[in-house]
Amino acid sequence: MFKYIYRLSWQLVLAALIFVSFSTTTHASTQARQFVFNGGLGVFVGTEGLDASFDISLEPEYFFTEHTSLSFRFDITAGGTDSVHFGTRFRYYFDIPHHERINIFVGAGIGGGVTFDGAGFGDVAIPVFGWQYDITKHFKIGSDVSFDLVFNSDNLAFATRLMPVVLKYAF
Repeated sequence: MFKYIYRLSWQLVLAALIFVSFSTTTHASTQARQFVFNGGLGVFVGTEGLDASFDISLEPEYFFTEHTSLSFRFDITAGGTDSVHFGTRFRYYFDIPHHERINIFVGAGIGGGVTFDGAGFGDVAIPVFGWQYDITKHFKIGSDVSFDLVFNSDNLAFATRLMPVVLKYAF
């Protein structure tokens, strides 16, 4: 299953890059009071029994200023660790001089969730970082990585959430 998902994610990236090479776009940088809807595919891997899992995320994001955003994130992991996760993330976006379509970001997040067998857990994501590339005025592609502390009343585990493909729609 992971081979299929990995192959599909690279096919999506390749298709987006081909689309970018043939399109004429205008600069679509982040803007104050802008909503962006993110959807990502990736993996979640951790210690202390958090086996590698496929991860799907949905995330509405609101930009308070041109550079700062707050989002509500919903993740489903399936595979080694089956769970549902809800959380918020704060991000700060940096412009790259002479590359007006690319932004990089850093941030942090907090949330919690429940495994499919009913066990609850908390989650702190420090740091969160990634990039985005403006394909058109409304469509963006990027990736997202976070290092998470996952805890419950008995255990503390370290995890990495890697989203190599994140598709974004800005409106």
